[in-house]
Amino acid sequence: MSRKTTIVKNIEASHKASESSRYMQGGLTDKKVKLSSKNFDKLMTERGLSKEETASLKASNQAGSPIEVRHAKAGEKFITTHGAERSSGVFVSENSLGSTPGERIDKGALPHSNSAEFETTVELAKDQNLVYGKIAPQSKFSKMDPQQQSRSGGAEQVITDGGYNTSAVINRDPKYPIPASTDFQKRAQEYKNNHSSKSFSKDGSHSCGNKKNNGQSM
Repeated sequence: MSRKTTIVKNIEASHKASESSRYMQGGLTDKKVKLSSKNFDKLMTERGLSKEETASLKASNQAGSPIEVRHAKAGEKFITTHGAERSSGVFVSENSLGSTPGERIDKGALPHSNSAEFETTVELAKDQNLVYGKIAPQSKFSKMDPQQQSRSGGAEQVITDGGYNTSAVINRDPKYPIPASTDFQKRAQEYKNNHSSKSFSKDGSHSCGNKKNNGQSM
């Protein structure tokens, strides 16, 4: 390798290192840059998280693996993995965690309350800084699981700016499952509407409105 080529490569490496070290000081970037532990804490404090919440989020990332951050735009799409109840939307991923619920639970190190039956597409509802990291194993969740299912982690996770509660993400997936309580209320209202539409014809015969009762869409 020539001296000139070596110098050029060293300059490029220096620029990349400088860009990473200036995160939150030198402006926003849509490229992933390394996020130091100190800047992670600072970012979470700006989001209103307590020290305990910040420590918990940090611990969800695999020890020794780099944590990165990038500025993302509204409309970008991600995947959230959940059971019958929707997820918080705080943790999402760019790709599927696996082809089966068991694989998703393992690679995502999901809590025992998350059956991972569903993968829902969400999109960012606003511009925000996303934090990227490798999911840490969670043996405590395995112990809390009656089936003692493995939670080895290892997949990539993305931490949004607060999920659904802060309107950081929004669900636009038409197959999102309707919670059982909502579905029951919907069916009850349809039954009520069907029966309230009954009428009598002029000749005194009894007729009933013909309304379609569509089943739940998944």
